Amino acid sequence: MRIFKSISAQLTLIMLICYLLPATVLGFYMGGTMIRDEQAKTETALLSGMEFSRLLTDQNLSRVVTLARAATYDGELDSAVAQRGAGTVSEAEFLRMVRGYVERKYSRESALTFAAVFTLDQPELLLINRAGYDAASRYQSAAHEGVLRMSAALDTRCRFVELGEALYLVRNLVDLRMEPYGMLVLGLDREKLFAPALDVARRWDARLDVSLDGMDAVNLSGAAGMDEAVDWDGVEPGRIAPVSVGMYACVQRGDSRDYDLRLGLLLDRRRLYGGIDGFRRLQAGLLFLLVPMVGVTMWYVHKRISSPIMLLSEASRRIEAGELGVTVPMHGQDELGSLGKAFTSMSLRLEELIDKTYKEEIALRDARIQAMQSRINPHFINNALETINWEARIEGSETISAMVESLSVLLNASMSRNDRRIVTLKEELEVARAYFYFVGLSYGDRLVTRMDIDDAALSADVPVLTLQPLIENAVEHGIAPEGGGEIRLACTRMGPCLRVEVVNSGKGITPEDRQRIDAALRGDSLGGSHIGLSNICTRLHLIYGGRADIRVEPDQDGNTHVTLDIPQEDAR
Repeated sequence: MRIFKSISAQLTLIMLICYLLPATVLGFYMGGTMIRDEQAKTETALLSGMEFSRLLTDQNLSRVVTLARAATYDGELDSAVAQRGAGTVSEAEFLRMVRGYVERKYSRESALTFAAVFTLDQPELLLINRAGYDAASRYQSAAHEGVLRMSAALDTRCRFVELGEALYLVRNLVDLRMEPYGMLVLGLDREKLFAPALDVARRWDARLDVSLDGMDAVNLSGAAGMDEAVDWDGVEPGRIAPVSVGMYACVQRGDSRDYDLRLGLLLDRRRLYGGIDGFRRLQAGLLFLLVPMVGVTMWYVHKRISSPIMLLSEASRRIEAGELGVTVPMHGQDELGSLGKAFTSMSLRLEELIDKTYKEEIALRDARIQAMQSRINPHFINNALETINWEARIEGSETISAMVESLSVLLNASMSRNDRRIVTLKEELEVARAYFYFVGLSYGDRLVTRMDIDDAALSADVPVLTLQPLIENAVEHGIAPEGGGEIRLACTRMGPCLRVEVVNSGKGITPEDRQRIDAALRGDSLGGSHIGLSNICTRLHLIYGGRADIRVEPDQDGNTHVTLDIPQEDAR
């Protein structure tokens, strides 16, 4: 596009790309992978914490149920009742035995506020542990009548009940004939019983709703500002689900056959995903902050780089049009300022020189050029290149030295090699390496070259200038259209034959390419394409007749594969 031919437009485009590309990549990464990962980690931490708290809560509840069952299974209370019924112990001794059992069995359990046993024939007489006296008194005044009424329907199960805003575990005490003779009541400390779930709720500033044995959900955490009603049955266990605007919930259910437990956690989105939302805001702020920074940078580039270059370009066009002595108003202390001063000085000096000596110097230069051209020959060129090479080495310029040596190899190859038409593969490989070197200077890291040469093949005979045209074709028709790739040169001695393979990973063979290649393999070229390949085919036919073979085919990976089989016999 013509608009991007100016350096100002190109610099503007580069600045936009340098902003938009990182910003887009960063935005997609942060808004996609990174935020999703952070969200997944947050949800995993919450759900795993809830699951773990549910397991610990189940353990607490199961331990309490086990303690309640022990009152029937260990037989001590049953024995005491039997002895009282048989008259072997007095009423006072019976009460002492039961109270001692309650004290010994339940005083050490921290999750219990009190433990009480009463017989159905004397329900008003509670036998309790000493530490639970106050809690038992509150129970007797607020919940004892309700527990007593439950006895008939309770059977032998343990049941959690809530009476008077307190939580109890009640159980019938039965004798060997499975006939109830009393009840066991255990007062439960919610804070300690549900401590694992409460820890999770407080860590996430959430509301913890607990439902046990069908009781209405109770907010244990006391979280403020979370009075919304939640349909906990509609929340799938083990998942975090939105229940209203800005509120999320998750549920864990117990797996015990002795009771039904449900732990529900209600969370504010700001607490659950607050870090992620803050991260998004930071991302947006950074991206918007880059906008004025890019604007200032683009202004600076235009003012200090684009405009001076445009001045120099315009001045150059005026000089090219024949206007001598052009000056540019560039006087800064940086490189462009120095360039402007040098350009003005050069322009003025050029005007002076042309005015004074233009015609004389042009005539003298033409004469010298004609004299030099008449004396140039291959020997002189080689001597000149050798002199340049030594000067480059003395100056320490290894790159220039390597370039001169490679150019010398290529010039020697293109000139007559003592009129030889057949050379050794070793000589041809020197030309190939020189050509690879120059091509590598053009493409840099975008081109990878590899040579796999069988040592036994180095002395094989090949027609002069056979490898370099094949490599040049690979570069021109394969690597150049793709902007880079890999070229592999392999030479192998196969009995009475030398096999040369040139493989490039560039542009594949299209149907149009196939037509031109087939024409070149016949020694012809369509429209001047594949001239080198056509020339090689013609020379192979003249030297070897039909005994040499050359093929150009794509391999299974889509690379272009040129295979040349040259018979090894005296063809010199």
